[in-house]
Amino acid sequence: MTKTVSCPNCGSNRMKMHNPQLSIWQCSKCGYQGPVVVENGNLNKQIKENKKMEKLRKKLLWRR
Repeated sequence: MTKTVSCPNCGSNRMKMHNPQLSIWQCSKCGYQGPVVVENGNLNKQIKENKKMEKLRKKLLWRR
């Protein structure tokens, strides 16, 4: 099983090592910068699902 590096903020797998000495990663999609990345594929799916649910919740609340 290969490890994929994913953004903890948006779940994107477009992460690049921004500063190798400090182990800082940067997401090309949302701009997140930080030392923490998700390497578990199942957790990545959960993050993406949570983001979708959050967007739906905001849409529903906005319509009220």
